[in-house]
Amino acid sequence: MKGSTSRAGLYLELLGSLKFPQAAPKIFNYIKNKTLRPLPNNPCSRSSPVQMSLSMVNRCNLRCAYCGDAQDGTFDTAPKKEFTLEKIKQLFQTPLCKNAIYVNLAGGGEPLLCKDIVEIVEYLNSRGHLTLLTTNGILLPKFIERLTKAGLTKISISIYPDNIDFLRENLTALNKIHKIQNSHVITRSELEKKPEELAALVDFVHKAGSTRLRLWNCRPFGKGQNSSESFTSELPAFKDFYKEISKKYKGFVDWQGLYTEGDTSIKEKKICRELWQLVPIDGGGCVTTCCGSPVNLRAGINAFTNTSEEIFNHPAIVALREKFIDPEAELPDMCKYCNLLEDPPM
Repeated sequence: MKGSTSRAGLYLELLGSLKFPQAAPKIFNYIKNKTLRPLPNNPCSRSSPVQMSLSMVNRCNLRCAYCGDAQDGTFDTAPKKEFTLEKIKQLFQTPLCKNAIYVNLAGGGEPLLCKDIVEIVEYLNSRGHLTLLTTNGILLPKFIERLTKAGLTKISISIYPDNIDFLRENLTALNKIHKIQNSHVITRSELEKKPEELAALVDFVHKAGSTRLRLWNCRPFGKGQNSSESFTSELPAFKDFYKEISKKYKGFVDWQGLYTEGDTSIKEKKICRELWQLVPIDGGGCVTTCCGSPVNLRAGINAFTNTSEEIFNHPAIVALREKFIDPEAELPDMCKYCNLLEDPPM
């Protein structure tokens, strides 16, 4: 099901953050992207992506148990990749990126470890982009006032076992400086063995003053990971938890990628605009498929050396789009367990 929070309220919230006239071409591009009929080969001149997801750094100050990058040792062994202000300026002059209305300054690591993060937010804001920072929050007290002054639109703090104690001490105070939304990955064992702790977590976030809590189904990545912590909407423990929380916190919890009994299955309808609307890029310029898949169909493509057309209409991406548009085609294997099979947050 789509999130239970008000989509109209979200749009109004974001509209108030737009800077004019810089945002005008980005709004126009957004409207085109949402209203034009999707085509497999869609030139950037027709409509370009509305959202960029940038992995600011490939380092992190946490080592969460279900993070594939942490458990594989990627954070400790991979060559350093980091966005700088100059790289951002180069990227957002291209047809691929310049009219994206929404820029997610995300992980792949912890974005607040990026040394130019404040300057990058200030630059993107000056161009009329909306910016979302996705962080574990540990370093946020050192940055939140400067990021707010720089024009950061939204802050999303992901809740993990490794940062929950910090958040219990700091989340209320952080919300008083800049309103925050939170997210948490639900595991099967939590639902079955610790539902009262999950309910207490929702209550804590609500009382701390956050705007919403997005709950995700666990999707393990990386070596040695398995799907034992994932679950379906038919899990009795999930049904009970959903019923309790939806009634008590109506409009606060966004059940991202979680489906309840009786809902029309988005998976069956093959709804996915990520392949047209979003382009994920890391600090080294590597362009991946979408933010929901561990499979990189654009292997070897680099945002700093390849053209916008080569990136946006890579043959493997076009082939995947064709499967979504064709009503007779089955859902691609790489997408069958994706919890993003719906319109993205924008």
